Amino acid sequence: MVFGFAAAWIAVAQQPRQELHKIDDQALRDAPRLAEDWISYNLGWSEQRFSQLNQITSQNVNRLGLAWYTDIPSARGNPQNRQEGTPLVYNGMIYSIAPWSVVYAVDARTGKEAWHSDPDVNQQVWQSRICCGVVNRGIAMYEDKIIAPVVDGRLRALDAATGKLVWESRVSPANMAYTITMAPRVIKGGKVIIGVSGGEYGVRGFFDAYDVQTGQRAWRFYTVPGDPSKPFEQPELAEWAKTWSGDWWKIGGGGPVWNGMAYDPDSDILYVGTGQPGPWTDVYRGKGDNLCTDCIIAVRGATGKYIWHYQTTPGDNWDFDSIADIMLADLNINGRQRQVVMHAPKNGFFYVLDRKTGELLSADPWVTVNWASGIDLKTGRPRVNPEARYGTDAVSIMPGPGGGHVWPPWSFNPGTGLVYIPSTIGTGYTFQANPDFVPLPTDIGPEGRGQMNMGTGAARGGGRGGAGAAAGGGRGGAPGPGLAPGLDAAAVAAAGGAGRGAAPAAGAPPAGGPGAGGPGGGRGPAPPSPPSIGPEGRGNILVAWDPIAGKERWRGLSAGFNQGGTLSTAGNLVFASVNTRLIAYRADNGDVLMDITTGLSQMGPPMTFMLDGKQYVAIAGGPPQAPGGRGGPGGGGGGRGAAPAPGAAPAAPAAPPQPSRLLVYALDGKATLPAPPVAPAAAPGRGN
Repeated sequence: MVFGFAAAWIAVAQQPRQELHKIDDQALRDAPRLAEDWISYNLGWSEQRFSQLNQITSQNVNRLGLAWYTDIPSARGNPQNRQEGTPLVYNGMIYSIAPWSVVYAVDARTGKEAWHSDPDVNQQVWQSRICCGVVNRGIAMYEDKIIAPVVDGRLRALDAATGKLVWESRVSPANMAYTITMAPRVIKGGKVIIGVSGGEYGVRGFFDAYDVQTGQRAWRFYTVPGDPSKPFEQPELAEWAKTWSGDWWKIGGGGPVWNGMAYDPDSDILYVGTGQPGPWTDVYRGKGDNLCTDCIIAVRGATGKYIWHYQTTPGDNWDFDSIADIMLADLNINGRQRQVVMHAPKNGFFYVLDRKTGELLSADPWVTVNWASGIDLKTGRPRVNPEARYGTDAVSIMPGPGGGHVWPPWSFNPGTGLVYIPSTIGTGYTFQANPDFVPLPTDIGPEGRGQMNMGTGAARGGGRGGAGAAAGGGRGGAPGPGLAPGLDAAAVAAAGGAGRGAAPAAGAPPAGGPGAGGPGGGRGPAPPSPPSIGPEGRGNILVAWDPIAGKERWRGLSAGFNQGGTLSTAGNLVFASVNTRLIAYRADNGDVLMDITTGLSQMGPPMTFMLDGKQYVAIAGGPPQAPGGRGGPGGGGGGRGAAPAPGAAPAAPAAPPQPSRLLVYALDGKATLPAPPVAPAAAPGRGN
């Protein structure tokens, strides 16, 4: 359903309207160099998220102010506030995507809405099939089309000028708990690349290429083998099937593709990251490496034919994935210029590989790691700590399923040579196989309810974000206090020092602030924890990492594993969204140069563009959360929905909900957000 706004079009009609120039292969190749527009999720095919714009610099960023804002349209029925989308900018328009896959277009000069398109997702059916938030992270552009994913498994092309539907294709079957949350990419030849989510729900991972003109599927690549009694769809699947055991195909196998991708147009190689095997524990899925889960897979863009793979966590039992961003760069390593792939997934190791061959060049822990003692550079395999394997006895693992780094975009600055990683450090998770687990069927019907199919259960010593690193950084010591579930409260300071050679987290509130849990989660003694390696600390941090030396150069604050992201610019700046704040760091040394309270929460990553000779920084977010939200200070009294005591005054009316917003900043911006709506006066109540 498309909604147009007459007032906006009248205003446009009163001035000469530029034609919407087509975006083609050359425009996508040149996007980082041209810089004024932002036409792909991480700006360019190399996914560096580095802008060459330098009007806003480390010398003047403290003058940044709000230029304008606009309310983000929401889906009917059940609006959601968490914003993870990166806006695209082209030809004076901003295009983006909101929860429930609502796509919108606004004037980049004023914020006036031109149109928005709601794909009318059946929220009642799909809410239960979405693991980790009703979100989409971005859209794509090609020629005169906006390419938009739909969380229920569709892919749509919209006319960029009007928002009207051009074509629609179904990517994943509606009778399984597949979803789509990632931003599509368009590669050479107008091929739209899209993958699927659903690793917790018993699905089989794959990614597709679609013709941007027609919506017809060009090829599909399965990341794990299916039923071995049937012909394999790809020749390599026969070999990969030898790394599985039991009846894995009956419960999906996992390996979803829901975020990281990069593309080298010169070699026509597409690099794709895959998720964890399913269920989480091999107690129920069977032993083996489980190819090609937790992998970077290289395929030919034109055909989808396999070239090579590298597996970061063979036989993953800890939900580590390899779906974090994949980045291409040229680095001078040991006096030799190397074309590399860089990847910092959940498992806590920073990988550098040759992008033509997949040869592992380095792998270093950039956060605290206890599941492995290192990576063997000859074999490429991790040296897994035997204590990290678990059955029905619990063990505390770092990083936890939130990982060292998940989907929030990182960035690279060729000038400093540093990669800026929004990270979570020193927090773990208690893993334990659920003795009562019964695998669920993969086919749940077109209106079936999704149910997680992980095979693990809550154990003593804490759940998600539970037992963490010891205060004082004692390697292998007893776990310390756990963070709140979700790890999306305020970032906390590094505990007992920041680790080897690292500066403390800049401006972090003390540990044990809002959202801190009790020691080990509260029930009984904490479970055992293997010895750890890597930098120490605790909380949500921004790590400036030297990929050549394999060392941290500085650290600051980030929003952690499930919010925000970074942007690096030629102005010697790194922007990071941190909970309710937008922070600008000096890229070379980490000095905090600007710290703006945005008035938003649950923010997505920042981006930048230039229009009419002025550089802007844009970010989307939800309304501010009231005290007592997830991870915040709770209130006393009855639980949600509790009836008032007899004779008590009726509950005070709530204030009207605030909208999610897109904020656009510029030097010397003077705009202000409106005051929050005021709750209506309460009706007089009966006293005792």
